[in-house]
Amino acid sequence: MPDIRDNSTVEAIAQHFCGDGKRNKTRTMLKVGYGTGYADTGRGQEKVFGNARVIAAIARIDAKTAKKLDHDRTIAIDMLVADYANLADAADRGNIQAVQARTAIVRELNAISNLHSSTLHTDTEQQRVLADSEREEAARLATILLVRDKTA
Repeated sequence: MPDIRDNSTVEAIAQHFCGDGKRNKTRTMLKVGYGTGYADTGRGQEKVFGNARVIAAIARIDAKTAKKLDHDRTIAIDMLVADYANLADAADRGNIQAVQARTAIVRELNAISNLHSSTLHTDTEQQRVLADSEREEAARLATILLVRDKTA
């Protein structure tokens, strides 16, 4: 049976618990080497996961993960903003694919920023702003199509 006083055991518990993203206490305890009877009981889990050193080790891993996710999120936003800017000229010339790509980029940026349309419905002002922006985009696309039809 693993010794909770051993630093390597504490780190192994934290790594297994946080590693697969499922945060399953029983599976973690079994992987580290605890017996099935001890791993399945609330008392065993309480002793292991209630240990201050285990709690601290899990918190350290969670902090590193959060920092990495925030960093990855920032990179993704920067890349999308750059792509949006690169499509500006083509969209202004009336390229429908560029307009559609820019619209998709805006949707992706909103999703990354947690501005999903489903959350906007809770506030009438936000709902109005969303509807206005959708109408503006539809009008812009219609104007582009009319100009394109006249020049063809």
